Parts: sequence; structure tokens; C-alpha cells
Amino acid sequence: MAKSFSPGGRLMRTLMVGLIATLVTLSFWGLSKFDFFENFERSTLDLRFRLSPTPNDADSSIILVLLDGGSMDVLPWPVPRQLYSETLSMLQDWGTRAVAFDILFDVPSVYSAVEDSIFGAIASTGSTAFVMALLQREGSLIPDNAIIEIPIDSAQLDSAWYCTPPTQMIARGAEILGSTSDRQDPDGVFRSVRLLTATPQGIAPSLPVALAWLALERPDISVNNDTFIMGDIALRTSGNCRLQLAYHGPAGTYTSIPLADLTAALNARATGQPCPVDTTIFNEAIVLIGYAAPALYDLKPTPYSPQCPGVEVLATAVDNILNENYIRKYPSWVSLMMALVISLLAAFFLSALTRIPLGALLAVLPTLLFLVVSLLLFRSGIWVETVWPAASGILTILAGGIFLFSSENRRKQEIRNAFSQYLSPDVVAQVTEHPETLVLGGDKRNMTVFFSDIWGFTGISEKLSPEDLVSLINRYLTTMTDIILETGGTVDKFEGDAIIAFWGAPLRLEDYALRACSAALRCHEAHADMNRQLVMEGYSELFTRIGLSTGDMVVGNMGSSKRFDYTVMGSTVNLGARLEGANKVYSTSIMVENNTFRNAESEFVFRELDTIRVIGQQEPVTIYELKCRQDEVTDELEAALREYSEALALYRKGNFADAASIFEKAGDPTSLIMAQRCRNMADDYTDAPEDWDGVFNLSSK
Repeated sequence: MAKSFSPGGRLMRTLMVGLIATLVTLSFWGLSKFDFFENFERSTLDLRFRLSPTPNDADSSIILVLLDGGSMDVLPWPVPRQLYSETLSMLQDWGTRAVAFDILFDVPSVYSAVEDSIFGAIASTGSTAFVMALLQREGSLIPDNAIIEIPIDSAQLDSAWYCTPPTQMIARGAEILGSTSDRQDPDGVFRSVRLLTATPQGIAPSLPVALAWLALERPDISVNNDTFIMGDIALRTSGNCRLQLAYHGPAGTYTSIPLADLTAALNARATGQPCPVDTTIFNEAIVLIGYAAPALYDLKPTPYSPQCPGVEVLATAVDNILNENYIRKYPSWVSLMMALVISLLAAFFLSALTRIPLGALLAVLPTLLFLVVSLLLFRSGIWVETVWPAASGILTILAGGIFLFSSENRRKQEIRNAFSQYLSPDVVAQVTEHPETLVLGGDKRNMTVFFSDIWGFTGISEKLSPEDLVSLINRYLTTMTDIILETGGTVDKFEGDAIIAFWGAPLRLEDYALRACSAALRCHEAHADMNRQLVMEGYSELFTRIGLSTGDMVVGNMGSSKRFDYTVMGSTVNLGARLEGANKVYSTSIMVENNTFRNAESEFVFRELDTIRVIGQQEPVTIYELKCRQDEVTDELEAALREYSEALALYRKGNFADAASIFEKAGDPTSLIMAQRCRNMADDYTDAPEDWDGVFNLSSK
């Protein structure tokens, strides 16, 4: 079976690049947990947020009441608890579903202790949650209304031992306390929240969970493996019950109202003036009250902005919980499978194409497609790691490209080494640049083979010194070889003064017979010029015989594993060798058989010589003498060809005497040989014998 010219062939190169891709991918998978890759991945996560904001998806029922810079300009500081309690009462009157304060009221009011009592009393009349800070160090014990009953192994959660709760009067009024849930990543950006925390007293919910619990009218909460369940809501969490936030946009995405505007509404309410605030938006609303002024130091970095009010981060968490539109991160093994697909596809494209630059360009496509798909998945709330899979795809291209480049250079050098001795530099360059056209190892093709030999060379060599003999042979072979290579032929081998060559391999040619005939005539002409120089130098003339045969033959590297030749084999090749020797029988210089004649008669002139049966082959073959190119034919040559053809026809009919007369009249060496044969036949037979078929059997090679 044919195989491509390189150690192991293209399949082996593809497998090697595939192995490189696999090793690169597994290496990146192992490195993916290092800080560099995790930080880079987080940065790309932020980029995906910014490329696909979804402000319209933000829950419109979530409203923020903000103590912003404008409110601080008109309100006293600290803001009186009375103002907060009156605002809470007004919000309850407007029909809010639940209210949460993201303000830590951990010290008594500076204005009056009664303020805290009133604040707590008002809070107790509605669904109100307050924030508390959980601590690892010494602090207060966790209040009872900060604990919920959840059947869960506390080892699955982050833990805290103490807390900083609101003042006792305020805490008593809260239906539930929610812990601070912020969890910033190592780069300082807040991308997730902690839903639950284990404490010595029990499980403490975070403020977003507490507010969502109130809004959903206090459903049961449970945790099943990594799934947080609250009523009909099921959230797939990451380690330690953390929820990956799906931000819908930058700061200001949720409806917000300055606290000063609600203060104005309170004043209008007290004086009977029209309310400056649209109160209908608060009906069934979920309200978060918190800081937004930079001076209050509750601004947090998010994927969209380096400064976002912390209360808006909590609003995002509440939105994600209630609407189950959080970010779901695929497990690492999914990323590994995707990375393997990317790298192996890159390896396939890189190695499947013969041109490495084009292969590298196509090899980038799987990585680009993966990045597009990962962005589309992200818009559906699915986070697939992109950095290390994409990096593995790119490094596969680089490493695989380096391997293929070195392999390609090695293969080109192998081709140069294998063919430079018997192919022209131009052909070697073509084969080197287009090795896909080269098939070795036993390929059956229709080609033309060339055999040449010097007639009587043994006698000539005996008259020359070794030095002169080598010099003469080198001159002769150089002249002949140059012509063969110039016409696109391949020199098979030299056997003393003999040359074996062929056309049609390793590069496929359509006009191999024409090229071979052109080379034979040029060799004959160059030989005549060389003879004139040899005579002038005191050497004897050389007479070369050439045989051409066209047909199917096997071409390829043949020999042992350590020593082999790029050569041809088959009956067509054997016939070419016999035709070279048959020139001696007919006193001709260039002899071809019928296939070569049919393929080249449009451009060259031939003389049909005879039909013969060579040694080793049973089928007769019609032979021709190559005379010249079509544009070189003369009237004398045409007349001689007609005369010979007439005599040959009589000979084949068994009219030997008449044929002999015409052959003798022609008078050229070949005709005289045929005339003598006819005379001998005429002497032996009055009429043609019964088994006469016009075929002459050669008795020697």
C-alpha cells in the first residue's frame, strides 16, 4: 500500500500533534487552579458581564432607598433613628412586601434612647430585616432571630463565632436578622455572596436570604448537597454555599430613591401636601435601605464598576435568589472536555493541511468558536472557564506548529537527500514544496521508461587508461543526465555506461511520452556534437542506443531497510531494456514501442520498423524508430518512410522477394537488414509458411 513520503507519514504527524494537544491541555488543567489563571479567569468573567449587560432583566420590584451625597447635604448626621422609623412606617403604609436595612445600628441613638425603642416597635409590625456583622473574634453572641432551622452539616459552610448585632431594642423588633454576606475575590471584586453561615447557635442566613425569605412569606429552607432550596426555589451553589452573582448592569441598574426624597414625602404627609414621590412603585415592592455616599465607605468593586453601593450588591443577590437568574459555573471536568476538543480540533486542522500557515489559521477557529460559545452560554447564566482552555488551544497551535515546522523541514531535507541525485533542482523544489504529490512505496502508474547504452563500449574502454575512461564516462553521463533532468525526467540509476530513467514520477506528468521522446532526440543530437569534440581530442566516436517503453509500471523506493533505490519495475520496464538492445538488430539509434508511438506521434516522426517478440514476453509488439520532430521532417524522409512502409507491408503478407527489392532500393542500414531477412525467407519458402504471422522473434536481449 502506498504511503506518504515521511517517517510514519501524515497519520503519524497528526497523532503526534494530537498527543501534544492532549499533554498541553492536561498541563493547563493542572495549572488552572493557580492564582494567575484564576485571576485572569475572573477578569474575563468581568469582561463577559460588560459585553452582555441585561439591565432590562433587573427585577423592577426591588427598590433601593439610598443615603447618597445629596441626602447627606440636607439631612442631619447621624441621621436620626426617628427618621428611619417614620420612613419604615410610611413604606409599610405604601404596601411594601418586605424591607431590609443594610445599615448596622450597633450603637444607641445619639439623640434619644427612645428612638431605638420606637424604631424596633415599628419594625415589629411588618416584614423587616436588619443586618448584623458576623465575627471570628470576640463579640456578642448570635441572637435567636438571626438563626434558622436548617438540616445541614455545618462543615459545609463558612463559620463565625460572634457577631455585632443592632442595638437590643432594634434587634428585638426585627423579624429576622441577616448577616453580612459580602465575599470579595482575591482581586477585591465582589462576584459572589455567602447564603448561610454556621455559628455555635445554629445556621445564620445572610441579609439577601433573610429578605428573600420574608418576601416569599417564610418558606422552608434546606440544603441538598450543593443545592440551596427555599420553597420552590433551587439554587446551585459553589463551595460553602456561595452564590455566584449575575449582575445586570453597573450601579444604578435598580430603581433607587434618595432618602432625602422620602424625607420630603414625610413632610408633605405631615402637612397635607401632595406627595413628591410616586408611591405606587412601592406596592408589593422589596425595599433595601443603605448607604451610597462615598463618605460612608460602603462602595464595592463589581465587574461593572470599581465603586458600586454595597446595598446594590445585596439587591443583585436578592434578585438572583428570587428569580433564579444567578451564574451557574460548570464543573472543571466540563472545561477539561471542552479544552480537549478545542486542542484536538486545532491539532487536526494544523496537521491535516499541507501548508502550515493555512493550517494554523484554521486551527485558531475552534478557539474563537469556543470563546463565542462561552459568551453565549454566559448570557444564559452559564459560566464556562475560558482562559486556560483557550490558552491550551493557542499553545497547541504554537507547540504543534513548531513540531510540524521542524518535521516539515526534516521531511524536505529527506526529499532533497532522496531525489537530488536523480531529479532536476526545479523538480526537487516542486516536490519539496508540494510533498502531497509524492507517493512512494510501490505506486502503479502509466509512465515512460528510458534505457540507453553505448554500443561497443567494452572495446573502447580497453584502449583507454583508467583516468581517461572515467573522464570520458563522466562527460558522457553528465551530458545525457542534464538533458533528462531538463525535460522533467528522473534518473533511476547508472550501470556502467548505461542509463535508466523515467518520466511520470515522482511528479505526475500528462506528457511523459512526449518528454521522453524529446529527451531521446536531444541526447542523440548532443551525442553527435560530443563525438566531434572527442574525435578532435583523439578519442573514438561513441554510438548510443536508446529504448523507450510506455505503459503501466510500479514505481517507488525498493530495496532493503538500509539501502534502497527509487526505481521502476514491471513488464513495461523489461520491454524498454529489450528495445534498447534491439537497436543492434535493426541498426537504429532510438527505438520505441506502440504505446510511446501513439502518445507522441502528434509531435514526432516515427518509422514503423517491424513487429517482434522479445525474450521473456509472449505478446508481440510493434516497434518504431524515432526519427525527428514533426517540424523537422523533409521530403526525402517522407519518401523514405513511404518506401519502407510499402516494403514492410509486402513482408508481412509473405511476399518476401518483392519486399526485398524495395528494401534494397531504399539502401539505408535498416532497410538492407530487412532486405537480407526477406532474401533468406525467399530462399527458404516459395510462399509464406502456414504459421506466418509477420512477427520476428528476437533470439537475444
